[in-house]
Amino acid sequence: MLKTMLCCGMLAVSFAPMCKPQALDGIAAVVNDAIITKSELAQQVRLIQDQLQHSGNPNVDTKALEKQVLEHLVMTQVQLQMAKKTGIQIDDIALDNAIENIAKQNHITVTQMRETVTAEGMDFNQYRNTIRNQIMISQLQQRDILPDIHVSEQEVNQFLNSPKGLGDMSTEYRFGHILVPLAESPSPEELDRATQQVQKIISQLRNGADFAQIALAESKDEQALKGGDLGWRKLPELPTLFEKIAGSLKVNDIPDAIKSTSGFHIIKLLDKRTVAQMNGTGKTLVRHILIKTNAGTSDNDAKHRLAQLRQKIEQGEDFEQLAKTHSGDLGSASNGGSLGWVSKDVLVPEFSEVMESLATQEISQPFKTPFGWHIMQVLERKTLSNDEVAMRQKAKEMIQQRKFEEKLQTWARQLRDESYVKTFDES
Repeated sequence: MLKTMLCCGMLAVSFAPMCKPQALDGIAAVVNDAIITKSELAQQVRLIQDQLQHSGNPNVDTKALEKQVLEHLVMTQVQLQMAKKTGIQIDDIALDNAIENIAKQNHITVTQMRETVTAEGMDFNQYRNTIRNQIMISQLQQRDILPDIHVSEQEVNQFLNSPKGLGDMSTEYRFGHILVPLAESPSPEELDRATQQVQKIISQLRNGADFAQIALAESKDEQALKGGDLGWRKLPELPTLFEKIAGSLKVNDIPDAIKSTSGFHIIKLLDKRTVAQMNGTGKTLVRHILIKTNAGTSDNDAKHRLAQLRQKIEQGEDFEQLAKTHSGDLGSASNGGSLGWVSKDVLVPEFSEVMESLATQEISQPFKTPFGWHIMQVLERKTLSNDEVAMRQKAKEMIQQRKFEEKLQTWARQLRDESYVKTFDES
């Protein structure tokens, strides 16, 4: 399934200004002149719990999750306030265009998107507000960070000629990451506390503790809500700190912590894979059937139904008609399950991994993603060739993105430090 819809559905929240009374509701946090209510926090926690359960992490510590979600909401509010204060606005026309582009990326119409969002239990106006907020934050980050990022032609040349540049794109790494932050100039006591915390975490992990659970409880990185999972990345796409040691690590290795200006980084190589190298960008024509799990449909039920549908297709029944009748993906069902031509980087990892493993015309066994259970069929593949100009542009974008991500954490932490934030913990 397409990740655009997933990420845009997360943490859709409206914040109440201090001047408005909140009847029969407690306060979870105060952020400058706005508040985050306990009911808003509870709504987001339930949303993330559902997503974690669908992605295979059902046993999450609720208190740790609440803490991480609240911090995410605080950071969202801090950035939104700064965006509004400095005149960033997204009018309805720009918002409509953005939503239309999201629909196109997911190969559906805006009407079908509305139906899909509503079917997921989310109000479409709330969804629109979420997209508006995401665009505002993105524009703020780009305005404040990008002007300080410069990529020279020499850097591009070194990147292209390096064995760690575009020439080594056959290996992908999936890292888990936990950040234990440090102040810009930590005192000896602060450094000692952080060092002890890092040593404790590494000891727990090396003794078999679940990385995702520890990341949720301890990490101050934005990916903590995903269990610290950074997703699949090629070597040039990894943070510079990780790139230097990635090639020497084996799966499940947990090296010593890496210290940077933002704090201590604890990493684990969750997985590693070899992918086919292509002289261009791969596109796949794919279709699927989705069965969602809910109170009336268990994982076993969904898997069994899809196995039966797969058997029917193998026996000659039409995939397109079965998708129209049975698929829970409203956007693609009307198109016979077709997602059109897609590249793997616009798909959630669980879906893209299966797609990449299939031969043309092959139908997968039932598999699970955060959206539910699927079967899929790869209909055709093609490669779009890249000329030298495009390769240089891609190299420049990868260098720029890496520098952007490295600056983003420091920028965000500084923005938070300059804000008035008070959280209310019931424990």
